Amino acid sequence: MYVLFRDDMLDSKDIIEKINSNTDFKVVTDLTNATKREDVMSFKMSIPVEKILENTKFDWENEELVNDIFSKTEGFTKDILEFFPKYTVEASSAYKWEELENCIYIVVVIANIDIKLKKLKLDILPRMMRQVD
Repeated sequence: MYVLFRDDMLDSKDIIEKINSNTDFKVVTDLTNATKREDVMSFKMSIPVEKILENTKFDWENEELVNDIFSKTEGFTKDILEFFPKYTVEASSAYKWEELENCIYIVVVIANIDIKLKKLKLDILPRMMRQVD
Protein backbone atom coordinates (compact mmCIF):
# COMPACT_ATOMS: atom_id res chain seq x y z
CA MET A 1 0.00 0.00 0.00
CA TYR A 2 1.26 3.48 -0.80
CA VAL A 3 1.53 5.97 2.04
CA LEU A 4 2.18 9.70 1.88
CA PHE A 5 4.98 11.12 4.05
CA ARG A 6 4.75 14.85 3.32
CA ASP A 7 6.13 15.05 -0.25
CA ASP A 8 7.26 11.41 -0.43
CA MET A 9 5.13 8.51 -1.57
CA LEU A 10 6.32 5.21 -0.06
CA ASP A 11 5.21 1.66 -0.77
CA SER A 12 4.88 -0.50 2.34
CA LYS A 13 6.14 -3.50 0.32
CA ASP A 14 9.45 -1.71 -0.31
CA ILE A 15 9.78 -0.89 3.39
CA ILE A 16 9.03 -4.51 4.33
CA GLU A 17 11.82 -5.71 2.03
CA LYS A 18 14.26 -3.25 3.62
CA ILE A 19 13.26 -4.26 7.16
CA ASN A 20 13.52 -7.98 6.41
CA SER A 21 16.90 -7.71 4.68
CA ASN A 22 18.61 -5.02 6.81
CA THR A 23 17.41 -5.66 10.39
CA ASP A 24 16.91 -8.56 12.77
CA PHE A 25 13.15 -8.03 12.50
CA LYS A 26 10.91 -10.06 10.24
CA VAL A 27 7.66 -8.44 9.13
CA VAL A 28 4.87 -10.93 9.82
CA THR A 29 1.90 -8.81 8.73
CA ASP A 30 1.49 -5.50 6.94
CA LEU A 31 -1.13 -3.63 9.00
CA THR A 32 -0.92 -0.43 6.94
CA ASN A 33 -4.32 -0.90 5.36
CA ALA A 34 -5.89 -1.50 8.78
CA THR A 35 -4.81 1.97 9.97
CA LYS A 36 -7.48 3.43 7.64
CA ARG A 37 -5.12 6.36 7.10
CA GLU A 38 -3.14 7.47 4.06
CA ASP A 39 -0.24 8.81 6.12
CA VAL A 40 0.60 5.97 8.53
CA MET A 41 2.35 2.62 8.09
CA SER A 42 2.01 -0.20 10.58
CA PHE A 43 3.57 -3.65 10.83
CA LYS A 44 3.40 -6.71 13.04
CA MET A 45 6.98 -7.96 13.33
CA SER A 46 8.96 -10.61 15.14
CA ILE A 47 12.52 -10.75 16.41
CA PRO A 48 14.36 -13.74 17.93
CA VAL A 49 15.06 -13.46 21.66
CA GLU A 50 18.76 -14.24 21.11
CA LYS A 51 19.03 -11.12 18.90
CA ILE A 52 17.80 -9.02 21.83
CA LEU A 53 19.79 -10.58 24.67
CA GLU A 54 22.40 -13.18 23.77
CA ASN A 55 22.52 -16.40 25.79
CA THR A 56 19.24 -15.59 27.54
CA LYS A 57 16.39 -17.98 28.12
CA PHE A 58 13.04 -16.22 28.15
CA ASP A 59 11.11 -16.78 31.39
CA TRP A 60 7.58 -15.41 31.90
CA GLU A 61 8.01 -15.84 35.67
CA ASN A 62 10.87 -13.32 35.71
CA GLU A 63 9.00 -10.02 35.39
CA GLU A 64 12.20 -7.96 35.31
CA LEU A 65 13.57 -10.03 32.40
CA VAL A 66 10.28 -9.79 30.49
CA ASN A 67 10.17 -6.00 30.91
CA ASP A 68 13.82 -5.72 29.88
CA ILE A 69 13.40 -7.80 26.73
CA PHE A 70 10.16 -6.07 25.72
CA SER A 71 11.60 -2.58 26.25
CA LYS A 72 14.79 -3.42 24.32
CA THR A 73 12.67 -4.79 21.48
CA GLU A 74 10.71 -1.53 21.37
CA GLY A 75 13.99 0.40 21.39
CA PHE A 76 15.30 -1.53 18.37
CA THR A 77 12.38 -0.30 16.27
CA LYS A 78 13.96 3.15 16.17
CA ASP A 79 16.48 1.70 13.67
CA ILE A 80 13.64 1.25 11.17
CA LEU A 81 13.30 5.02 10.85
CA GLU A 82 16.38 5.10 8.61
CA PHE A 83 14.22 3.64 5.82
CA PHE A 84 11.86 6.61 5.98
CA PRO A 85 12.19 10.29 5.06
CA LYS A 86 13.47 12.81 7.58
CA TYR A 87 11.04 13.94 10.29
CA THR A 88 9.39 10.58 10.83
CA VAL A 89 8.17 9.28 14.20
CA GLU A 90 7.30 5.81 15.40
CA ALA A 91 5.57 4.14 18.30
CA SER A 92 5.73 0.46 19.13
CA SER A 93 4.54 -2.11 21.62
CA ALA A 94 6.00 -5.56 22.22
CA TYR A 95 3.17 -7.81 23.30
CA LYS A 96 3.90 -11.51 22.97
CA TRP A 97 6.55 -14.19 23.32
CA GLU A 98 6.18 -17.08 20.88
CA GLU A 99 7.61 -20.10 22.67
CA LEU A 100 8.02 -22.40 19.64
CA GLU A 101 9.93 -19.83 17.61
CA ASN A 102 11.48 -18.18 20.70
CA CYS A 103 10.74 -14.73 19.35
CA ILE A 104 9.03 -11.56 20.50
CA TYR A 105 6.12 -10.09 18.55
CA ILE A 106 5.77 -6.35 18.28
CA VAL A 107 3.50 -3.87 16.55
CA VAL A 108 4.99 -0.66 15.18
CA VAL A 109 3.29 2.39 13.69
CA ILE A 110 5.22 4.97 11.68
CA ALA A 111 4.12 8.39 10.50
CA ASN A 112 5.38 11.79 9.49
CA ILE A 113 6.06 14.18 12.36
CA ASP A 114 2.94 16.13 11.34
CA ILE A 115 1.01 13.49 13.26
CA LYS A 116 1.79 14.02 16.90
CA LEU A 117 3.53 11.21 18.75
CA LYS A 118 0.76 11.38 21.33
CA LYS A 119 -1.81 10.49 18.65
CA LEU A 120 0.34 7.59 17.49
CA LYS A 121 0.74 6.20 21.02
CA LEU A 122 -2.77 6.83 22.36
CA ASP A 123 -4.95 6.31 19.30
CA ILE A 124 -3.37 4.54 16.33
CA LEU A 125 -1.11 2.06 18.16
CA PRO A 126 -3.90 0.75 20.44
CA ARG A 127 -6.15 0.27 17.38
CA MET A 128 -3.40 -1.73 15.67
CA MET A 129 -2.88 -3.82 18.81
CA ARG A 130 -6.51 -4.92 18.53
CA GLN A 131 -5.80 -6.13 14.99
CA VAL A 132 -3.30 -8.77 16.11
CA ASP A 133 -3.69 -12.01 18.01
